[in-house]
Amino acid sequence: MTWLNFMSDYKGPHGNFGRKSWERAFDTGTYSGNQIKVALQRQGQAGYSLGSGLKTDYMQNYQGVGHADNPLGKYQGVRGNFGLESYTAAKADGWSAQDIYDEIKSGRSGMFMPKDATAQYYKDIKAEDDAMWAERIADIPTAAELMAEMPQPKIRAGQDYATTGRSAQGMRIKKGTKFAEGGKRGTKGYFGRGAKFTGNSTSAMNIKGGGGGSASQASNTLNTV
Repeated sequence: MTWLNFMSDYKGPHGNFGRKSWERAFDTGTYSGNQIKVALQRQGQAGYSLGSGLKTDYMQNYQGVGHADNPLGKYQGVRGNFGLESYTAAKADGWSAQDIYDEIKSGRSGMFMPKDATAQYYKDIKAEDDAMWAERIADIPTAAELMAEMPQPKIRAGQDYATTGRSAQGMRIKKGTKFAEGGKRGTKGYFGRGAKFTGNSTSAMNIKGGGGGSASQASNTLNTV
């Protein structure tokens, strides 16, 4: 006898399928009703007979190949699950790796993804993530591009905001400040050659010199020459 899929192990005495075939497969606890129905549909397409009682009592209650509630059923593998061959076929038909994983995880089909299909799923997800990050990084401007986009500072001509090295010409000093003698006024009188700071008069200090004991007086007058 030709082995077509897991339901080949549950044929009846005459080499076809009846209600007992369903019951024996279902009672193993290995397969869901959807998995059994898909496998039986494939057996029927291959030319094996499906009893009327099997169809009305069991098969009509489940979602098989092409049903909207079992969209991955048509990719079901020969052992009833969603192996690497099923995964590859679904992707070739436009299913994304994540959509496949989410549909299988929903449990509607009754299938699970064996290790080979699961490993391929993780590879595909990593490749998609790498491509996404590469695209995002490519959109990040370089330092040179950022500098090129920065506005240039505007400097007003004829204005100097620095104070270092500027002359005192033009500075105003309050009248009455004792930085001048002889009625001199203005910057030249205050800071020019011969300007004297007289300060406030205080008592002179007697400083005794050496030798003859003569004394000289020192005042607080500061003379600039």
